[in-house]
Parts: sequence; C-alpha cells; structure tokens
Amino acid sequence: MKRQFFSILLIVLMLGALAFSAAAGTFEAMSTTGVLDADGAAFLQGNVMLFSGDLIQLIWAGPNGVAEDPDSLGNATGDDAILDSTFIGYGFPFNPDEGKFSVIWTDDLITLGNVVYLRAWNSPAVLPDEPVYFGNSELYTLPSSDMNSHDFRTFQVTQAMHTPVELASFTAASFPGMIQVNWVTQSETDNLGFHLYRALSPNGEKQQITDKLIEGAMNSSSRHEYTFTDRNIEDQVVYYYWLADIALDGQTTFNGPRTAVAVAKPTEYLLAQNYPNPFNPSTSISYTLKDNGHVKLAIFNIRGQLIRSLVDNAQMAGQYSMEWDGRDANGSVVPTGTYFYSLEINGFKAVRRMTMAK
Repeated sequence: MKRQFFSILLIVLMLGALAFSAAAGTFEAMSTTGVLDADGAAFLQGNVMLFSGDLIQLIWAGPNGVAEDPDSLGNATGDDAILDSTFIGYGFPFNPDEGKFSVIWTDDLITLGNVVYLRAWNSPAVLPDEPVYFGNSELYTLPSSDMNSHDFRTFQVTQAMHTPVELASFTAASFPGMIQVNWVTQSETDNLGFHLYRALSPNGEKQQITDKLIEGAMNSSSRHEYTFTDRNIEDQVVYYYWLADIALDGQTTFNGPRTAVAVAKPTEYLLAQNYPNPFNPSTSISYTLKDNGHVKLAIFNIRGQLIRSLVDNAQMAGQYSMEWDGRDANGSVVPTGTYFYSLEINGFKAVRRMTMAK
C-alpha cells in the first residue's frame, strides 16, 4: 500500500510539473518615465477614474524578432501578434497625465527567448477616420518563462496612421489554371499603387508576385476597380494573398490575407451526357472547356432544326453546367421524343442525343 501511495504521489507531482511548465508566462511591463505625445512636449494621457486612457499594446515581434508597422485599422501585421492591451495611467492612479503605466500580462507567448515590444497610441482606440499617431518602444527579449519585469525607457508616438486607400472590397477567386485577385477602392489619397504578396500559410513568408507596381489613382474620391491574375499555381494548393498599397511617402499598408484553392486547368474539351436521361420536364447538360473562347450550346430536333440556343457567348476555360427546361425559343414545351444537343468552341464540335419522356 505504501508503495502504491508513493507511486500515485509521484504521478500527481509529475502531472503538476507538466501543467506548470505548460502554463502561460507572466510579464510586468511598465514605463516609469512616461510615453511622450507626438509633439514631444507632453505625455500621453490617462483617466484611471474612468478606467480609460491612451492605448498601450504588448506585441510579440514574431519568430524574426522584428517590429512591423500596423495596418490601417491598428492590427498587427507580418508575423507580429498583439498579446494584450492596457491604457496610460494604469497602475499610476495619482499621476495619470504623466504617460506612465504598470501592468502584469499573462500569455503563452511570454516565454524564454521571445521578443516583445510596446506600441503606444495617442488615442484610446484606433479609428481609421481620425488622425492618430503611434510609436514603438525598444525591443525586449524575455529572459525566462517565469515572472519577467521590464521598465521601458521613454519613447514617443511619432508615426501618423496613414490610410492612403479605403477598400470597398478585396477578394481572391479560383478559376481553372489561375486565381484572380480583385479589389475595389472607395477612395485613394497620395496612393502610388499596389503590390500583391502570396504565401502558403497565414503566417508563412510572403513573396511579392507582382513584377511591377500596379499604378493607383493617386488622389481620388471615386471608386476604382483593379484585378490581377495569378497563373503560377499548383492544383489543390491553398494560397494566401495580401494587398499592399504604397503611399507617396513610401509607407506600405498590408490588407489581407484572402485565400483561394487552385484548380487545375482542363486538358480537353468534353460534352457530357445529359442527366437525367430520359427526362421530363428538365435536364442538365455539363461540358468542359480547356481554353477560353466563344461557346455555342444548342438544342436541335431530329430534323436538325434549331429548337433552343442555351449558350452563345464567350466563356473562360473551366467546367460548366446548363439546365434545359424542355422548352423551345418561344417558351413552349416541346413534344416528347428524341433531341440532340451540340457544343461548339474554337473549331471543336460534339453532339449527343437525349430523350424527352412522356
């Protein structure tokens, strides 16, 4: 019994040790000298009584240990991640107007060797429509996974939050053999243009896929539409896309990512058998196009007379399906019997037979 007791105790202690080692680390961050406002003459402000003040964020600098500028909404970009936030004056209730704060944070990424830094804003929140400034502290490498403490030296918010582009939409769509990235801007201010970046995971290394800058509208309050076609893809691979808008002052703002799964381009033209067959009252006709071109898909009776044209326009390479409701060009239901349907594109022609049942 005594041996069993010590065995159980040993297991409990081991589990406790594992749980402790897996626990999140803690980090006390403070600035006892204060964070300066954009003019350098005053400190950021806080109001402990209202539990608010200018925003302070604790940010992990990612695996590369490099601080990245935020996007237009104040979110972390690149490999960086916002771990937590507080406000100026926290921990200093008697002098909240001196840019000071002291707070203890807990997070799984607070661990030995990880690099963190602070980002301060001259506003309690990041509002895209209002001019705000931000500034980063020095980088700090955590010396352990246990209780860490660091007093960040005085730093200043100096960088204006610049939003050269207001996006109305940003999408990535798959087509056979290519992925098309589209974006629409609602307005542009001092916008030189755009670059597109791609990665194989949301946190993967981004590769620029545009050979040259896609020119923007510079200054415009009207909508502008842009598109880029990525053909350097592999079948069934998930791609992540970022849109980078480049301002006149050189600042780059990343938007995204957007995802799309690559689909292989067909290698042949194909007209499939309709389904169901026989049918009444309707049936589906599927076909595959290996190239772009002008497509004609039509229904004929046994005399070869045209009954109905289903498609007569340009289409991109891919797979399509059209439904025939058993009616002619005038909208009248056709008699039961045998019919033919044909596909024509780029010199290719195929014909199949189908039956309209009673």
